[in-house]
Amino acid sequence: MNSVRARLWRFIVQTNPDGTSDIVATEVGQGPLPVALSRLVHINALACDVRKVIDPRVRDQEVALLTSYLAGSTPGGPLTVDFPALLASSGHIGRFVAECAGLGVMTAASEALFMWKSGDGLHSFDVLPGHLVKRYGGGGVRPDLLFQMCCGPLAGEARGRRVRTKALFPAKETPQQRRRLLQLADWSAKHTDHAYFMSWVWIGPNGVSVDIFLPAGNDQVESDLMLGWIEEPGHAVWEIRAERRRDVRREAPAGPLIADDSEPPLNSLTIGYDDPPLNERVQSAEEHLDAALSRRFETSSDVEGSISDVAVRGRWVPADGLGPATHEVLLGVLASRLPEHMTRRGRDERAEQNLDAYLDGRLLTVVRRIDEGRPSWEQITEGLLEAP
Repeated sequence: MNSVRARLWRFIVQTNPDGTSDIVATEVGQGPLPVALSRLVHINALACDVRKVIDPRVRDQEVALLTSYLAGSTPGGPLTVDFPALLASSGHIGRFVAECAGLGVMTAASEALFMWKSGDGLHSFDVLPGHLVKRYGGGGVRPDLLFQMCCGPLAGEARGRRVRTKALFPAKETPQQRRRLLQLADWSAKHTDHAYFMSWVWIGPNGVSVDIFLPAGNDQVESDLMLGWIEEPGHAVWEIRAERRRDVRREAPAGPLIADDSEPPLNSLTIGYDDPPLNERVQSAEEHLDAALSRRFETSSDVEGSISDVAVRGRWVPADGLGPATHEVLLGVLASRLPEHMTRRGRDERAEQNLDAYLDGRLLTVVRRIDEGRPSWEQITEGLLEAP
């Protein structure tokens, strides 16, 4: 398992007499945050609209491309990226890699900060189950993912940016961060002070880092917060002032940021003229996903094995988008979900076994270095499941 350097912030929103709002963010501390490359790839393998056509060739190509840029990492070391290749890439490819890293690192942050486990449930706000659509609505400003916690739901927003600077963290905040935090605060207020957090991933020549912003004063967030990973106490304070009578998009300095500063609104569903009603589309999302996984299982035959007597089919995808592959990824589909009584190993236990694998529902993801050899199905089973 790899790691990224994380910096944790608590922030408050202060309303000014003129109706604008400032944000004051205080650094709590920083330290290494464990991130499994398999988890990062896994969350993005499902980052698609399951109500539409799911083409396995597209999934394989995207996974191969993402892992090609991130495959420079050594086992157990900091997560790195082939930055010269990223710097030479077109803007939309750079944004693809940065946003994919943002989603993956955010899920890792939820595990480290709140002890969230994938079995507790994870939903994309673009494809919510019907009963959640009634609560949150089908459109408008909202975060990326919804983590189901034992003490209640926690919303998460993921951002990713490339930077030229050699420093892991920028010295000051950006206008884009302020706008996003205000949008999230407004969304939270409209949903009875809903718990939320935001992660902002930076990809630079010296590695990957993440700023994590938590609203101060939320009892649910504060009570569940885990701080054992912090090595250095914080000392910085950011006062993110309101934008007043100026076009920030035009005046924002180019600075170290490479990615396009223009940002679309927070995720919203695109509804076509011929689409069925929203509730019908969202309520059937899980059925569509299960049907898509069943089709992939039936048509995949490159690799066959089993996890605790449940058949698995898939294929190893080489990360050769930038040249000879140093890594390859197994994207496997189980014939069915594992029985409920089976207990999965935690993240730390998997890291100790040096197995970079992740299982969520029926989808299995394994990442391995070319020079290490492919793990056996016995090793995969032992690494993912507790002994009976």
